[in-house]
Amino acid sequence: MKRSLLALAVVASSTLVACGGGNGSTNAAQFPQNTDMWQGLGGDTKAPAAVSKVVNDAVTGLLADPKTAPYFANIGKPGHDSADRLTACLNLQFDALFGGPYSYPGQVVADGRLQTCDDMATAHADVGIPGCVFDQFIGDLAGALTADGVPQAYINRAAPVLVGLKGQVVSTTPMYLGPNTAQNCQ
Repeated sequence: MKRSLLALAVVASSTLVACGGGNGSTNAAQFPQNTDMWQGLGGDTKAPAAVSKVVNDAVTGLLADPKTAPYFANIGKPGHDSADRLTACLNLQFDALFGGPYSYPGQVVADGRLQTCDDMATAHADVGIPGCVFDQFIGDLAGALTADGVPQAYINRAAPVLVGLKGQVVSTTPMYLGPNTAQNCQ
């Protein structure tokens, strides 16, 4: 099931690249101080594809990592994000973070219609993510960014924003899913 979910996410993300990062509309840049990074990634013509590759590789890492994968088991189930919506919202978030002309949360085209991404606290409210799982995700993401050729200077500038989301993502009542989090989080 994880492989089919990943395949769906990759296909959806590839489709979104053609739509300018998956955005339903162009907004003012949320991180105008990072527009040089957007230009360095290829500007409006190439940066969405570069960001999409990072998102695809990060999702692959999330689903392959035994600490993080269990927290994505509900993707596509009733009452939870579809793989298409998750990928579109992640693309929007990273397009904005890397200085593109976007803001997160915002609107994306996912599942064939215009939708609004949830803010980080709402998106993670019922997931039960422990702090160590968030930390593992940040490590996996840094590895994906590095492997995809994102300059270290860009990673260093994006890291404080990403790490700053911890309070919105980590649960006050964490769930330790599987032995990997039970053994490694306590």
